[in-house]
Amino acid sequence: MKFKHVVLIIFVITILYLSWCSSKSVFITNNVRQKRTNFLLLGVDFVDRAVHSDTTIFVSYSPKYQVVDVISIPRDTYIDVEFTKFKKLTEIYAYFYAKTKSKKLAAEELKKIVEEKLFCSSTTTKIEIPYYFVIDYQNFKKFIDTIGKIKIVVNEPMHYDDNAGNLHIHFEPGVYYMNGEEVLKYVRYRGQDTDINRIKRQQEFIKSLVSKIFNPLFFYKLPLIIYNFDKCFITNLSFWEILNLMLEVRNLRLTDIRFSTLLGRTTGRYLEVDREQLDNLIKYLSNNNSKIEQKKEYVVLKIYNATNYPKIAKQVAMFLRQKGYDVISWSNWPTAQYKSIIIDYSQNLELVNSLCSLLNISDVTSVFEQNSTGLQQNILIILGQDFIEKNKDNTQLQYFQLYSE
Repeated sequence: MKFKHVVLIIFVITILYLSWCSSKSVFITNNVRQKRTNFLLLGVDFVDRAVHSDTTIFVSYSPKYQVVDVISIPRDTYIDVEFTKFKKLTEIYAYFYAKTKSKKLAAEELKKIVEEKLFCSSTTTKIEIPYYFVIDYQNFKKFIDTIGKIKIVVNEPMHYDDNAGNLHIHFEPGVYYMNGEEVLKYVRYRGQDTDINRIKRQQEFIKSLVSKIFNPLFFYKLPLIIYNFDKCFITNLSFWEILNLMLEVRNLRLTDIRFSTLLGRTTGRYLEVDREQLDNLIKYLSNNNSKIEQKKEYVVLKIYNATNYPKIAKQVAMFLRQKGYDVISWSNWPTAQYKSIIIDYSQNLELVNSLCSLLNISDVTSVFEQNSTGLQQNILIILGQDFIEKNKDNTQLQYFQLYSE
C-alpha cells in the first residue's frame, strides 16, 4: 500500500472519529443548534480536614448571541436536601467529597443538586448543567503563574492574619500586578466583609483575567496554557470539547461577559436566595428563541457621576438624549470610584452593547430583579475615573465639552 493511501486512510479515520466525538458532545451539539451550554465552576479549599466548595460560579454561554453570563452563588446559600443535616452549598460539596473521596465525583453530585434544588423554577422550567470545572488552591496558584501577573485594583485596606491557618493578607489601596499566591489571597479575603463583597472581588479578578487573556499579545502563551489546563483543572469536558470551547469564545469581547450574583436574605447561618430573582434568571436563561425584545424608548437610563469632574453625568445624559436614548435622570454617585460600570436590569443585550460601544465602557453587571417600581427596565450608567482616561480621544463626547475645566 502506498504511503499516500495510508495517510488518506488515517485522515478519513480521524475525521470520522472527530465527527463521532462531536455528535456525542453536548457543547458542540448545542452550538450547532444555537442553544445555551451551562457550566459549574468550583474553587475548593481544604479547611478543618474537609474539602469545601469555597467558590461556586454558574457560567452560561449563548452561541446565538455570543454572550457569557457569569453568576456567582454565595457559599452560604441554603439548599434543602434530605440526605444530610448540612444545608449550606459549601458543606454539601464537603459531604459528597467525604463520602466519595473524589473531587470529580463530588462535583458531579453537587452539579445535580444545583440543577434540581436551585436552578429549577416554580414553573417546572429546569436549567441543565452538563459540565463542571474544579480547581483547588494549589493548582489555582500554578495556573495564574502560568498566565502571568494579573492587574488588580485594591480599593480599600485588606488586612487579615490567621496564624493557625498560616494565612496572612496585607494589601493597601492601589494598583497591583499579582502573582498566583497574591491573587489567591485577594480572592479569599473576607475580613469583616460579607461574602457578597468577597464575590465582588472575585468578579473583579475574573474581569482582569479575561482582559489579559483577550489581549492579542497573550496569544503566544496559549499552547502552554492548554498544556497546563488539564493539569490544574478537574473537568468532564473532553480535550476535543476544550479546543472547541476555546475556538468558540476566541472572538468574544469583555462587554460580552455579563456578571451577576444570586442575592437573598440572611437567616441564621444561611443565605436564602430570592426566589423571584432566581425565577427571572431562569426565564432569561431559558429564552433561547428570541432576545428579550425591548425598543430603546421602553428602557430608561440613569446616569451617575463617580468622578472628580463636575457636570459629566449631565453632559453624557444630553449626549445620549441626542442619540435617541431615554435618559430620565442624572446625579452624583455616593462615592468616587475608578471603574465605570453599566448595571443592566433590562437584559436587552443589543441596547447594552450599543451603550458599551458608544461610551467605551466594558464592565457590565446584570440584575435579574423585578418589582413594582419597574426597575427591571432601568439601565444605570456609573461614570468612573477611567471614563475620563478612555474617552480623551472620543470626538463625539468631546463635542459636549466633557473635559473643560
